[in-house]
Amino acid sequence: MSGADLRIVHLAFDHASVRDLHALLQQDERASHWWWIEPTSTLQGKAFEWNNALRTDEVPNTLAQADAVVIHRLKGANLDWIQRIPDNVPVVWASWGDDYYRVLGSLNRSLFLPWTATLNAVLGKMSITVQRMGSAFGGAEKRFIQACQRVDAVSTLMEENAPFFGVFSEPKPHTYRSFYNPTPPESDLQWCTDVPGRVLLGTNASNTSNHLDLILRLRSATPPDHVRFSAGLSYGSTRYAKAIDFLGSRLLSHWESQFEHLPRQSYGDWLCTHNVLVMNNVRTQGTGVLVMALWHGMKIVVRPDAHITPFFQAHGFVFDCLPAHGWNNDFYSPLNAQERAHNRVLAARVFGQQQRILTVDAMLEDLISGRLTRRLT
Repeated sequence: MSGADLRIVHLAFDHASVRDLHALLQQDERASHWWWIEPTSTLQGKAFEWNNALRTDEVPNTLAQADAVVIHRLKGANLDWIQRIPDNVPVVWASWGDDYYRVLGSLNRSLFLPWTATLNAVLGKMSITVQRMGSAFGGAEKRFIQACQRVDAVSTLMEENAPFFGVFSEPKPHTYRSFYNPTPPESDLQWCTDVPGRVLLGTNASNTSNHLDLILRLRSATPPDHVRFSAGLSYGSTRYAKAIDFLGSRLLSHWESQFEHLPRQSYGDWLCTHNVLVMNNVRTQGTGVLVMALWHGMKIVVRPDAHITPFFQAHGFVFDCLPAHGWNNDFYSPLNAQERAHNRVLAARVFGQQQRILTVDAMLEDLISGRLTRRLT
């Protein structure tokens, strides 16, 4: 198989990180890339022009001519499409978190802390409970695991250490670093504010962020008067976002919520008005924001039991972990200049444009050379 003849079909959804990958792949002449975008996933704002866009009725014939298929998020319609991919065609799954955390019982039992679980019940946000029932009685987990056996390679942040990797039978799939979550442009050299105590809680309006448990912990620690708290709530559940805004404003002084959908550069500017990001989630989420925070020099505070914590440790990032109980007022202090520079260098090495090019190169070379073939036949 020559690179010029390589035909790759992407079964994807509309997201800023997918658009970034689309732009990166357009610069590569070794393969043609064809894109089916889940019709209900269009982002707000100006419509995006996908190169070699496929209508839904064109997908079956295009799959029959594909040399490889990349599935961006293994859920919804992609669970159906994966069954229609010809047996000889390798499948690469670009994982997203919301495709496996909610369906694998071993992972979704630990997502919510006590106060957030109570808030979920009050708000009627029982989607996880419903999905657990679907896994137990409707076969959702079994269907997902069966689909995973059709996967020949995985692009994921933590590679073999990803929390879902145990679903694969032997031989295990190839792994590639994540295609997503790029650092800001190298020309964007701004650092976050130096003003102490500008704290961002979580990265989005997902209830797995466990905002309420964190807010109550902070309140009990009596924050110093100079500390300002914020939450970015523009992405996720509107119902949950309104509840967190209400509770945060009542339980913490100097509270502000951000609800507006901002362009990437504007969001980066807003992010830089903070210098501490506290993430109370167990599951890995908000990685795009996390990468931006590392780039701009923010202090990162995560749970010791978060799935992202070993990844930070392995790569040598400067970060802090929440204590088992209480709070550490040192967390309100920003990183020093050396620590900021250290994390930016590492972020560029792990998530930068060159690393993403190397990841795409590795996948294409493996396809061209025949190293990436069907795992199970």
